[in-house]
Amino acid sequence: MKTITFVSIVLFCTISFSQIRINEVDSDQTGTDVTEFVEILSDSPNFSLEGYLVVFYNGTDDESYKTVDLTGYVTDSEGFFIIGSSATPGVDIAIGTSNTIQNGPDAIAIYQDSASNFPNGTPVTNVNLIDAIVYGTNDDDDPELLAGLGQTVQYDEDLNGNKDTESIQNDGAGSFCVDVPTLRATNACFLSIDGSKTNVFNIYPNPATKGYVDITSKVNGAKTITIFDILGKQVLKTTFYGDRLDISTLNSGVYILKIEQGKSSATKKLVVK
Repeated sequence: MKTITFVSIVLFCTISFSQIRINEVDSDQTGTDVTEFVEILSDSPNFSLEGYLVVFYNGTDDESYKTVDLTGYVTDSEGFFIIGSSATPGVDIAIGTSNTIQNGPDAIAIYQDSASNFPNGTPVTNVNLIDAIVYGTNDDDDPELLAGLGQTVQYDEDLNGNKDTESIQNDGAGSFCVDVPTLRATNACFLSIDGSKTNVFNIYPNPATKGYVDITSKVNGAKTITIFDILGKQVLKTTFYGDRLDISTLNSGVYILKIEQGKSSATKKLVVK
C-alpha cells in the first residue's frame, strides 16, 4: 500500500490541476500590444464559470486595476476560455483594443468570489484565491505581489529575450515556461507523465540500459536532479551542468525523477533495466 500510495501521489501531482487555472499569459507584443490575452483552462469541458472572476494587479501599488466577472460564461469543448484584447482570435471576453494587460511586474489571479468585492484599487489578497501568476518582462521581483498571492516565483516573459513574440505557459508540472503562444491549444512546453510531449526537458534513453541518461533542456543553467525509488526513498541527488547523468549506482526498477532548472521543473518516471 505504501508503494502504491507514493507512486499515485507523485503521478497525481504531475498531471493534476485546480478545477480551473491560468494556462497562458501573453502580456507583451510587438508595437501596441493588440492581441494580449489570458487563457484559462478547466479540467472538464464546458465548465461553468459561475461565481469566478479574474483580477489584474498592478505591481506599482500592488492593487487591482481591472476585474473581469466570469459569471454567465462557460469554457469551450476543450476547456479553454480567453480574456484579452478585442483583436485576439476567438476572444471570449474583450477588455480593450490595445495595452489591456500590463507588462509587469504585475499579477493575474482567479478568485471564487463576488466581483463587487474587487473594485479597482483593491489591495492584493489571497482570500478565496483559486490560482495566480506573478510575472514581468525582465523586471525585478515584486515581493509584495508574491507574498500577497502566496507565490514564490515571478515568471519572466522575456526569459528567452523574445518577450514580444513569446508567452508564459503552464507546463503541467506546477510551473511555467516561455515559448511561442499556443492560443486554444496544448502548451508548447506541456509536460506529460510519459515524456511524450515536452519542449523543456527530454530524457533518453528511457528505459535506461547503459548506466546513464541524457537530460536535455531549453533552459540555461545547472540542473538539480533528485531520484526516488517506489517507496519514496531518495536514492540520488545531484546538481550538474551538461546533459549526461550517471545512474550506474541504481538497481533495475522504476524510479521517480525530479528535474529543477531555473524556474522550470518536471517530475518524470524513469525505468532502469
